[in-house]
Amino acid sequence: MTRIDGHQGTPLPAQLERVETTRTPQRANKPAIPAAGTDRVEMSQDVAFANTVVQAVHETPELREDKIAAAKKALADGTLGQDAARLADALIDHMLDDKR
Repeated sequence: MTRIDGHQGTPLPAQLERVETTRTPQRANKPAIPAAGTDRVEMSQDVAFANTVVQAVHETPELREDKIAAAKKALADGTLGQDAARLADALIDHMLDDKR
């Protein structure tokens, strides 16, 4: 089996068919014998998890520099975080809105 180190995280194509995520102890020492003319890809659970993480990162929106600048200004002005109860309510409302 070939190992590739230093991979920078390009997600695997969606058309790859998941064959197997782990090997059972009975098959651990037996090489996989693919059918003639077919390719086979086996991923460990760690690789499958890493691919999921990479895909999630690619789907995450970029930073909103305008919001970051506004928060830094409010922090410097002393207007950020003055009312902890109001902040908590706003966070809870935002999380509930995302669930709908």
